[in-house]
Formats: sequence, C-alpha cells, structure tokens
Amino acid sequence: MAPSVNLADLGQRVRAARLARRLTLEEVVSRANFTVSWLSKLENGQLTPSLEGLVKLADVLECGVDSLVAGLSVPPRYVAVKDGAGRMDQPARDRRAGVMVEHRAEQWRGRGMNPVVLHISGAGSRHGPESHPGERFLFVIEGELRVDYGDELILLSRGDSVYLHASIPHTLMPATRGVGVKVLSVVHEAPAAPRAPVATKRRKV
Repeated sequence: MAPSVNLADLGQRVRAARLARRLTLEEVVSRANFTVSWLSKLENGQLTPSLEGLVKLADVLECGVDSLVAGLSVPPRYVAVKDGAGRMDQPARDRRAGVMVEHRAEQWRGRGMNPVVLHISGAGSRHGPESHPGERFLFVIEGELRVDYGDELILLSRGDSVYLHASIPHTLMPATRGVGVKVLSVVHEAPAAPRAPVATKRRKV
C-alpha cells in the first residue's frame, strides 16, 4: 500500500486560501483554466489533483504549493513486498565486501524500523565494523553467518537469530570464506537524546 494524501485537509486549505483572497469559484477557474466542478470537488475532498493542477492553483491563489500540501502525506497501513520484488542496491561502503542490500519496506517513509535482506557473497574483502544508535535483529535465511561483535564472536546457522545493541561495533561476514550468506536485518534506530540545557552562572548584583 502506497502513501496517500489527506484530501479533506487539502480541500479545506484550498478553500481557506481562496476565501482569504475573496475570490469566487468562478474567478479562480477563469484564471487557472479549470472548471467549477473540478475546483468544487477539490475543495470538498473528492478529487486528487495533478501536480500541474496544484501548481496552477497555487499561482492563482498566490500561496505556493508547499503551503497547500505540507504535512498532508498519510503513511500506509502496511507495505507488502513480494519475494524478489524489493529494490536491490549496493551502498558504497559494501562494494568491496560483496554485499547487496534488498530493501523490504522503503515505501513507508519515516518508518521506525529498517528491514532489509543482506546478500553477502563472501567473495569480497572484509570491511570495517559498523555501529549506530539503537538495536538490530539478524536472522539467517541461507548459509552461515559470522558476527564479530565487540570482542566476541557469534556464529549463526540457517534459522538462527541474534538481537543486539547496534552501538557496539560489529562486522557481518560469511562463516566460510567464499560461501555466501543471506540475512534478514532489521534495524531500529534510537531517537536522539535531548540535549541537556546549558547551565548559566547567575551574576551577582
């Protein structure tokens, strides 16, 4: 399911912008080459406008497209990805290590977790350890995985999993060099801690 737009709120913003400029429906459509029916449906949340239509409308209302659509994106209730349909890419840091990343939920913007399937060929060279705030879950789908976790070694076979603090440096690689491994990786990044207020010295008077 793809993200959608809150049409009711969009329509209310368009109507508010039109009334603020004391324009009638007929005056707006005559300037933007729309129909009264089109604009009426838009203001009542019954129509999804094209980008071109929004640009023309914002120009007539002198309000800018951003002011009409900011914050109206509605996240999907779910994102379903068929086997093999996830986008594959190879981040720059993983090119030498022979790692391909299969994205499994990138359509969900602003998600709290980042699930991907890692395809580690075992043919590349070892890259440096990674670390980031939050937590990470790893589940071995195929092959055997070696996790160098801080000063510990974790060996996982097919069906095994590990849940760890991702802030501790860790490296993922096949347990046997040259034999690939397929791993589900789910990262949950911790929100940034609020900065403590800076104490100020009271001046004597």
